[in-house]
Amino acid sequence: MGKWGVLGAALVVARTAITVKVWREVERLPGQGVHDGSVTVVVPARDEERTIDRCLTGLRAQDHPDLRIVVVDDASTDRTAEVVRRHAAEDPRVRLVTGSGPPSGWAGKVHALHVGSAGVDSDWLLYVDADTEAAPDLVGRLLAGARRWDVDLVSTSGRGTRPGPGWWLLLPPTNQLLFETTTVDGRRGMALAVGHCILVRRETCERAGGWAAIAGSRADDVGFATLVRDTGGRTRYADGSDSLTTSGLDAFGDAWASMRKSMVAGTDLYSKGPAGAFLGLVTAGVAHIAYGAVPLVAALRGSRPGLVACLAQSAALWVFLRRTRQPRAAAVLGPVAPVVFGALSLEAAWHALRGTARWKGRGMRG
Repeated sequence: MGKWGVLGAALVVARTAITVKVWREVERLPGQGVHDGSVTVVVPARDEERTIDRCLTGLRAQDHPDLRIVVVDDASTDRTAEVVRRHAAEDPRVRLVTGSGPPSGWAGKVHALHVGSAGVDSDWLLYVDADTEAAPDLVGRLLAGARRWDVDLVSTSGRGTRPGPGWWLLLPPTNQLLFETTTVDGRRGMALAVGHCILVRRETCERAGGWAAIAGSRADDVGFATLVRDTGGRTRYADGSDSLTTSGLDAFGDAWASMRKSMVAGTDLYSKGPAGAFLGLVTAGVAHIAYGAVPLVAALRGSRPGLVACLAQSAALWVFLRRTRQPRAAAVLGPVAPVVFGALSLEAAWHALRGTARWKGRGMRG
């Protein structure tokens, strides 16, 4: 491969070094929780009858003494509301808010979060996805993290409930891109947050303009955290995956659909309109396919730089698998993951261009 092979291997090693460095900056939530202040949990739910029961069971079991739970049924067509009503009948802390969908100019989830936050007077707001399940200490640990780092927003992602190829092939490249375009402490670039779980001080949220300030955005995690940061708040992404699980990415098909949605939504942060989204996603797709395939083919042909690049890709994947509690043996798929992710990017580009990208029955751009 000559000098180009050496340069390519150096690029892969450099990206791996960045990934390792940022993971070292992602501190774990404090092991001992605190119970300062009242917390209202807001759960947006659209067609979540399979998961909402476990979500609410976990939230009701929190050891935080001053907790309320608001579930926003976002025009579900299944039994979501029925399940929530049962929990509300059993626990006065649970409240169901029903909606008919977002008005013009609003993204569905953002509008549900906005509705769920309306009129809340608690000290903190905690936004969690309906396909998550929290351990009893989650709220206390999040509050402890906010105190330790003196921040107004703390976010964490959940771990998968069972190992699956979506976690080995689709999420690692996404993680790598996030680490390269956001910062854990929000001090540079965009602020990193994951929609699985975001705790924010209510006064800080209101000062930022709340969810109405990003009404039309589908990037409701990074976009929201960056908004909070840009309006004077302090943010932090932490590892709380030992207290939070998510089942929404366990099946490969579900992970593919979710990542496609996130990729199209993420173009809101970088481009405007279908054409810009298409070009950005095509570029990312081709680059990732080359990033994985070229070193792999070169290594199979006996190239040492190609082998070094493949080993670096596997090292980056190994770190991700270790921190997300996935089987580390899957690290051998290091060079394959970018290729699969590249194929996903190309499919997402096609949907973005045609305007056919949908999530839970709704269009992703509008």
